Amino acid sequence: MKRRFRYLTCCVNSTAEKIHAMTDAAREVTLETIKRHCEDLHQWAHDMGYSVGGERGLHLKDDFAVSFHKSTYAGQPCYYIRHSAIEYIFTKE
Repeated sequence: MKRRFRYLTCCVNSTAEKIHAMTDAAREVTLETIKRHCEDLHQWAHDMGYSVGGERGLHLKDDFAVSFHKSTYAGQPCYYIRHSAIEYIFTKE
């Protein structure tokens, strides 16, 4: 399956209206679902300071304070990751 969702923005760089609409319509998904659909997840995780691949340290899958969601953002299907109360949004290309 081709991964078609790419990182777009986070809630800090968006509007309250768009974020509230997105979170109100969201449903929780698994990290495996996010991995299947979000093309640049590996780079995002690395940029966020997570260990990737065989590296030692905290991996995204082991962070209890992170959750994964599917919704719509500004009318477009999206996935987002809630990390430290900030939503990181991936939308279709």
